[in-house]
Amino acid sequence: MTILEKSVSDLADALEALESTLEGQLNDVSAKNDLIDAARRQARAAQGHAASAGSDLSGAISDLKILLDDHKPEPKG
Repeated sequence: MTILEKSVSDLADALEALESTLEGQLNDVSAKNDLIDAARRQARAAQGHAASAGSDLSGAISDLKILLDDHKPEPKG
């Protein structure tokens, strides 16, 4: 094998290694994007649950106020 052939072979090996590294990094980025998307979906769902719970709590507080007002003792005097 001549020096030129060896250099071409080394270059081809280096390009394959680079391609493999880039492919691995792209896979990592894709996996991270999937995790980010899943986290966003969970955050949206949690936000919806929190809004629903807040609405339920507000209703419960209103109901308690009505019950307390209905059972207040009459002022003496």
